[in-house]
Amino acid sequence: MHFDNKNQVAHWYDIFKETEDTISYAEHIDPNKGYAIAGMEYEEYVDVKKDRLKGLTYDQILTYLKSAKKKDRLKKYKTFLKFRNIPFEADLFTWHNNDL
Repeated sequence: MHFDNKNQVAHWYDIFKETEDTISYAEHIDPNKGYAIAGMEYEEYVDVKKDRLKGLTYDQILTYLKSAKKKDRLKKYKTFLKFRNIPFEADLFTWHNNDL
């Protein structure tokens, strides 16, 4: 799954990926020059260790994420994991990119 959109204010996109031991979902926002704090990038993510999924699969999570509206997706995903008692790591990162 990869959501990608942009307008005159920002570029925003989602990434859902699987590694050997983790399933990760992240939302990114990169404001354009002249808006918000140009050059500041934002990433909010949720990582789940595969050995703690309690039978939940990558495909099931993907289907769930696709069914949620974009604006509520991250919040609903965290609520879904909490409801199923699946531990996860979540955080918001910001950094300045001098190339923007």
